[in-house]
Amino acid sequence: MMKVQVQSGPGLLCVGVAKPKPRRLRLNAVFTTQTTAGNDSNSMAASPSPSPSPKWAQKTITLPPLRRGCHLITPKITKEIGEDLSQFNCGLAHLFLQHTSASLTINENYDSDVRDDTETFLNKIVPEGYSAPWKHTLEGPDDMPAHIKSSMFGCALTIPITNGKLNMGTWQGIWLCEHRDSPTARKVVVTLNGI
Repeated sequence: MMKVQVQSGPGLLCVGVAKPKPRRLRLNAVFTTQTTAGNDSNSMAASPSPSPSPKWAQKTITLPPLRRGCHLITPKITKEIGEDLSQFNCGLAHLFLQHTSASLTINENYDSDVRDDTETFLNKIVPEGYSAPWKHTLEGPDDMPAHIKSSMFGCALTIPITNGKLNMGTWQGIWLCEHRDSPTARKVVVTLNGI
């Protein structure tokens, strides 16, 4: 029997599964059924020790308008999700950017020249302006190049959670890459799951 618990708060939704259904396990091509022991004399296996119930948390973070370029947003993200993040010993954090003309990536967090050089590289390989070969120019000459750059880096990241923290390398940071000339507030949906 499954029991689902739902808790909500401002920008937060948590769902936990109290007891998973029995599942079939494949061991050396022999199928067995995992069951829990009880008063039933036909039980096939002893009851495993109780394991922590999986937890979920979700929050939408609004980032302030940023100028065109790559921006380190790790401090803002960790500040916004810190309380929820601290509840997880092991799991995954999924970040999803709800926009098509900006992107997320993980890269160097120390030297800002890396962010500047990345922006320079993107501008060299994706031409802009009315002489560029793009058909989609209704929203300006920087719009179609922004969509292409967004597709190159993508709009989502998955980061492991260990002992209540994002488990990234010492020199890794989360970047928001703004590909439009006009600064725009951006929304990132952060979903945490684990134990």
